Amino acid sequence: MRKYQELSLEQIIEQVRMDKLVSDDFCLYGKEDGELALDRLYWVSDYPDVIEDRDVYPADASEQDLQLVYYGEQLIDVLAVALEEKPDASLQDLVEALNYYNQHDCFMNFES
Repeated sequence: MRKYQELSLEQIIEQVRMDKLVSDDFCLYGKEDGELALDRLYWVSDYPDVIEDRDVYPADASEQDLQLVYYGEQLIDVLAVALEEKPDASLQDLVEALNYYNQHDCFMNFES
């Protein structure tokens, strides 16, 4: 995923879904670190550095006063598991899977 740009969650999911992204070298940053929303914009940037047991956000995210929302590795894993379990998952299904993982630190099961 190309970094240093602002995208909606819908655009991010579509890019992961269509491009079959395997590079997870990015993080999502946002104004709020709560529930993800399809129409909300997120800044795509680098992973934070860990200095003295503290996350130090990249300058581009810090300058915009953004919060870490999602690690790229987790985002790709959650979407991959959700799409494997439910290949025809809607965008909203995928947002629910991402939010579920954020809240419970485990993958959401889709009912057949």
